[in-house]
Amino acid sequence: MALVIGGNATVATGMSPIVDAALSADDVFIDGVSFSSEHEIGAAGQIQVVCGTLDNVEASVPGADFNHNGYANTVKDINCNNSFKDSVKVPTYFEASMPVDVLMSKTLQVTESCRVGRQKAILAALVYALSASEKGTMGVSGIESDIMATRAKLRKKNAKPNVVLADVDTYSAMLATAGSKYVPYKNEEVVSTGRIGWYMGMLWIEVSFMGETSQTAKFYDATGTLRTVDVSAIKYIMYQSDKLAVVDRLDALRVKESENFIGSLVQEELVTGILVKNASAFFCVSAS
Repeated sequence: MALVIGGNATVATGMSPIVDAALSADDVFIDGVSFSSEHEIGAAGQIQVVCGTLDNVEASVPGADFNHNGYANTVKDINCNNSFKDSVKVPTYFEASMPVDVLMSKTLQVTESCRVGRQKAILAALVYALSASEKGTMGVSGIESDIMATRAKLRKKNAKPNVVLADVDTYSAMLATAGSKYVPYKNEEVVSTGRIGWYMGMLWIEVSFMGETSQTAKFYDATGTLRTVDVSAIKYIMYQSDKLAVVDRLDALRVKESENFIGSLVQEELVTGILVKNASAFFCVSAS
């Protein structure tokens, strides 16, 4: 994955593979599967992605003049302005008395905590970026008919939907309908949880933190404003995965001796940039 290691010497670089492994094990937002981390670093250090567009080209006779299209700046900046931090106390007594490597265990704990917060923020940013035209409600004719209708809407916008993020109920309904047609997704880099698989030509991912009563998710938008997004009614989101850009930067992962108690602090800060490159490649469906 595109894990950018910060250059401020606050990172315990020997421990950074732990963070990389934990983020790769993310069962919702996975690099190269449900988002893209492809980017360029600009002269000012900002992270940029190219959002390509197509020109309208019609048939003409051989030898005819070119029709010149105006230059369009399709480069968008990703603001890495969502920080996920966790710090855990480890008194010396427990370091000495526990039969396991407590510091390593707590390193995994803070990484997992940051991962969950990151997941929710990406979901919030995704939903917030969609306009009313990219949202709809669940139909009554069954899961297969609803999915095909949503796919048709995206294809008519020239999107190529290949991912469905589904809440627990929708995912369960899909499994009941799919039967043997459901194909579990497995590879060496992604931990198989039984909640990721192929059906109807798209990768289905179960999302436990949306679709339930009073579920919200927060993120900071490009202006630095904290946004709270209601995800309680969402049934599924269908989209083209390379239109969601996510960049992660590990700013700190360290074991620091505490000045307030006898022992250490295990700390991590992960900074993430999130950008929906083309909202027309997404469609969010909520309960009717």
